[in-house]
Amino acid sequence: QRNIFFIILSQSQHSFSYIGLGSNLFVIVPSSLNGDASDANVEAALLTASFALLLACSAPTILGFRPPPPTTPCHRRRTQHRDVARECGNVPRSLHRLRSSTAENTVVTSPITGSETNVKYPTSRGSTVDSRLIVDYKNQKNDNSSTDGSSPLLALRLSHILFASRDLAAQTLEKLTKSEWNFEEMARAVSNCGETREEGGSVGWINLGEDFWEDDGDNSQRKNPNEHLDLILPPSARKEILSTPTKPGDILMVESRRGVHLVQVADVMVDVRRLSYVKARKIKKQKQPMIIRNEMEIGSEDDTSTNAQRMDGHGKGTKLAGVLGGALLEENGDLRKKLDLTYKIETMGCQMNSADSERIEGQLMSLGIRPLLEDETEDVEVTTSNDGLMQETKMVKKEKRKPDVIVLNTCSIRDHAEQKVYSYLGPHAKRKRAGEDVAIVVAGCVAQQEGQSLLRRIPEIDLVMGPQYANRISDLLEDVANGNQVVATEASHIMEDSTKPRRQSVVCAWVNVIYGCNERCTYCIVPTTRGVEQSRPVESIVDEVRELVSQGYREVTLLGQNIDAYGRDMSPKRKFSDLLRTVGDVPGLKRLRFVTSHPRYMSLGVVDAVAETGAACEYFHVPFQSGSDSILKAMGRGHTRQKFLSIVDRIRQRLPDAAITADVIVGFPGETERDFLDTLDIMEKVKFDTVNTAAYSPRPNTPAATWENQLSEEVKQERLRRINELNARHAEERRARMMGRIVEVLVEERNVKKPTQVMGRPTHGYMVYFDRDIEELRGELLNVEIDTCQRYYLAGKMTE
Repeated sequence: QRNIFFIILSQSQHSFSYIGLGSNLFVIVPSSLNGDASDANVEAALLTASFALLLACSAPTILGFRPPPPTTPCHRRRTQHRDVARECGNVPRSLHRLRSSTAENTVVTSPITGSETNVKYPTSRGSTVDSRLIVDYKNQKNDNSSTDGSSPLLALRLSHILFASRDLAAQTLEKLTKSEWNFEEMARAVSNCGETREEGGSVGWINLGEDFWEDDGDNSQRKNPNEHLDLILPPSARKEILSTPTKPGDILMVESRRGVHLVQVADVMVDVRRLSYVKARKIKKQKQPMIIRNEMEIGSEDDTSTNAQRMDGHGKGTKLAGVLGGALLEENGDLRKKLDLTYKIETMGCQMNSADSERIEGQLMSLGIRPLLEDETEDVEVTTSNDGLMQETKMVKKEKRKPDVIVLNTCSIRDHAEQKVYSYLGPHAKRKRAGEDVAIVVAGCVAQQEGQSLLRRIPEIDLVMGPQYANRISDLLEDVANGNQVVATEASHIMEDSTKPRRQSVVCAWVNVIYGCNERCTYCIVPTTRGVEQSRPVESIVDEVRELVSQGYREVTLLGQNIDAYGRDMSPKRKFSDLLRTVGDVPGLKRLRFVTSHPRYMSLGVVDAVAETGAACEYFHVPFQSGSDSILKAMGRGHTRQKFLSIVDRIRQRLPDAAITADVIVGFPGETERDFLDTLDIMEKVKFDTVNTAAYSPRPNTPAATWENQLSEEVKQERLRRINELNARHAEERRARMMGRIVEVLVEERNVKKPTQVMGRPTHGYMVYFDRDIEELRGELLNVEIDTCQRYYLAGKMTE
């Protein structure tokens, strides 16, 4: 045993230190006691000192946190080199980031056409990729908006940890940055703030409308919306926070009379209606109009609105207006039955769209709008006439019910997917022209790409909204109910979900960790349609996963357009490999997957994290797009053929049996036969489990679409045929190795083609079918012996 003596220095600038003498340990801790030796203050100082000792002794497991992984000599050398380089640069890293993100557009020469083009930054927003800068809330008032031009950004939700010294705060920030510790747990364990400690440091919402003024002796008449926070987060700290551009996930270190605060931005509140374009439809004026306003407008000084008026459910207005006007209150039981609204959502494209659709459904259901059942019918009154007898006969017949709200969540990654949008909307637009009460919503990437032009092409559309508004459709529908057409495609910070997504599975769930993409591949429209990268706070992700596990979910897939970029947009920056380890440690989580990786950013540390995290599946999806270095350079991919192969080598070393899938494009402008053979060669070297193949499709607002050396459709289709043949052969080879193996399968759903079978997946991600009752086994982990290996699925028998 050792005796520990805490020496607390009041009003001291001394830095934390400790020294061991024999069996005694002396800990010197600076304090702001100012000579006040009350029990409460001494207790707070001792708590701080205890935490300081904990940091020094490297014993984080005492507080229940995961200890950091051991560092290798190579890792220590890299860290030392990085630190030396940073010190010699004489410019803070934060300024380097800011300068690079606000640099002028760089015009370069196309490696294929030889012409000057903005290859690296093809989008209209130029080189800016910092969401703190690109999300400009200082919109000017326009004729189509009901706002006064003030900022739509209303508030920030903050948490904080209070320390007695800057040294302790800095050491804690380093641990939080590496995701070794959790912000909320740290606040409960060590924060000096008694008001927020039990709440995990939660400060709550801070209004951005606060004005800070010099003390001129007469401030009694001035309003301060954040005055109730003065004892927790003093005005000096709030002023520094509100004057610093931030986004969710950022952690700031600020000082006040209370001490040193680590302040985390957990969420933002944005009035999305102030960011939308609103066009009033021409409607007849109704008696007793009822205007819907959102809660952020109620009680404001400017209570005016240019929104078109509409009747609620009691008059001749839309049923949607009745719902949003409060017609579903309990006292309106008869009216609630009358306004039984249904929705149908059609989802196209990637997993990100699937996750967005779940969030949209959650919002609709929170409004009292339910999903339309597949075989649902309704009674319809039909009038027939008999010309001979000059009589009309009314009769009631059953017809298949049609949804009251149509949502089409669109994809624009290929031209074919975009054209499907217009063909799908045709029948619903016809319904509206015939006078039916139906709301038409176009969401997703085509909506973001086309914006207001969609209203000109299909005037029957009510709402056009980009992916960043998926969890705010209820706010936008208020303007639709007021008789308007709405377009919401402006850049916005993505807020945390206000409602729970309606999951399509009760076993597996999607969890978004990063939105958008900062890359500038010359063929890709995603940076234009999904915006800049915005990573979610670690704590928000972990909380969502914990809640899913508590609800019985067994598998979680982390989603990101470029998931390896997770955390690079935060301040301070984070690593995806750290996030993987943290989420993988959530108790009760059985399976953890992630998509989609980018070879340019996928670190070897991600492979190591998968190998060392028990819940992580041995499955990697890493698109390489081409096996030719010249084509990769023309695509602006930022990696070489060799870089991709080095990632594959690392995977094979650490996880020899892992499944590797990819995406590839053939027929890119200027692709020669030699370039195409290089792609086939890389497929032969790797032998992917599955490759998603596609012929190059020119997309709007991308440089490659304007190049003159486009390949003919005949060449594209011929190369697509050849690569698909190779892809099919490799898929068969990879699945053939599973013959006779006993694999652990997570049972997900019924085999729709053979209802007596269930479908599940092992960690490799292959589809596995076997005979059993889904109602008994859904969500179970079972051993299955494989006795059938086909190109894209396996089958077998359950074993003990």
